[in-house]
Amino acid sequence: MRPKEPEKGTATNRGGSAIGANVYAHVKEQILGGAFGKGDWIPIDDIASSLGVSRQPVMDAMKRLSVEGFVEIMPQVGSRVRHYSERDIRDFFALFALGEAHVARLAAERAEPEDIVNLRMISAQIGALTRLNVGSAERGRLYRNLNRMLHYEIRNVARSPAVGELVEALRDRSDFFIVSEHGSVFTDRIETAFAEHEAIIDVIEARDGDAAAEAMKRHILAVEASVLAGAPRGGARRATPAPAPKRRKPKGR
Repeated sequence: MRPKEPEKGTATNRGGSAIGANVYAHVKEQILGGAFGKGDWIPIDDIASSLGVSRQPVMDAMKRLSVEGFVEIMPQVGSRVRHYSERDIRDFFALFALGEAHVARLAAERAEPEDIVNLRMISAQIGALTRLNVGSAERGRLYRNLNRMLHYEIRNVARSPAVGELVEALRDRSDFFIVSEHGSVFTDRIETAFAEHEAIIDVIEARDGDAAAEAMKRHILAVEASVLAGAPRGGARRATPAPAPKRRKPKGR
């Protein structure tokens, strides 16, 4: 979907902000959805053309994504998906696991009966994916959306907006590591993830904070193990990496 042009009578900066936000969201989703792998060059001109915008909002999106750690900008060369070392990934998941574990503990302490019903309903949809007759790419897309929905709902059950917002921000980085290192969402791990989610919900329902924290920590660290396993790329079809623009040689005098 192309970003909307400013309506007549709308302030330019307001319209520009709307376009910039749409372009940013589009590029970020492309990266988190697996359209580009680690180290791939991002085709600025192609993106601008496909969205019907100038290069500027795309470059602005690159700057924002660079600050967030998803993109590396090479001056006079281009922008590419950032590459992280194995140690960086391990350090991240150690922090992410602690954050999600704390959220699960709070959820176990504060969950109401209707909260458990909501969690069970989302988890059931994830379980249904194991029997759904769709392609690997579509299954991965559906799982990613439902998985984020489930973890988001657990953060709602924790009833700690400040903590939830911090942990939610880390989930984008988790998805980034999954697609950049693994090449797709773990479509071969959905059944296992479903069982892990059910175990987490069980102990939240039982109001066992320690068990909820431990179950969530194990779940996140299992994702880390899959990321670092370096499984063959599959699932979502990736775009052809864009080559780095060639540097222009200075003209002789």
